[in-house]
Amino acid sequence: MKSPVQLLFIVVSLLVFQFGHTQENIKDTHIVTTVFKAFKEQNKNVLLKSLVTKEEIDYLIPKIKESHPDENVPEAEEIIEVFKTSATKNFKEIIKRGSSFGVTWENIVLEKAEFEPNPHAKLGIERGNITLVCASNDKKFLIILKKSYKIQDTWRLMDRMKFTLL
Repeated sequence: MKSPVQLLFIVVSLLVFQFGHTQENIKDTHIVTTVFKAFKEQNKNVLLKSLVTKEEIDYLIPKIKESHPDENVPEAEEIIEVFKTSATKNFKEIIKRGSSFGVTWENIVLEKAEFEPNPHAKLGIERGNITLVCASNDKKFLIILKKSYKIQDTWRLMDRMKFTLL
């Protein structure tokens, strides 16, 4: 390298490319395609496919116990049941709220998906908010998958979703 400025330029270029590449790829992930399909079909069973599996919970439990030694961590089956119940309720609320604003769910279009990192301070697992930018007729809205975790190379819905009309 002829100068530190050239080296800095290369490093910055690589970082920008990596960030842009991640942004584009999030749209093609299982979580985005599954959640979008669930809303389009208004089918909670499709949504449940984006939740964490028992194997993934079993993978997480030791990490959670290590990072939060004072907390009582429930068994995997109990965690999954709570996630299913919460996700189903949240899904129905969003369907109802969107419909009240005139969203025709079967006609929604996914315009883009965005990722915003939201790392967990003590857990060494990638986490972030995934935003689906959607349209239905003349309505534009966001579906935000809050605090989604990437567990064993698969993004999983681990928190509530949020509906925002634009």
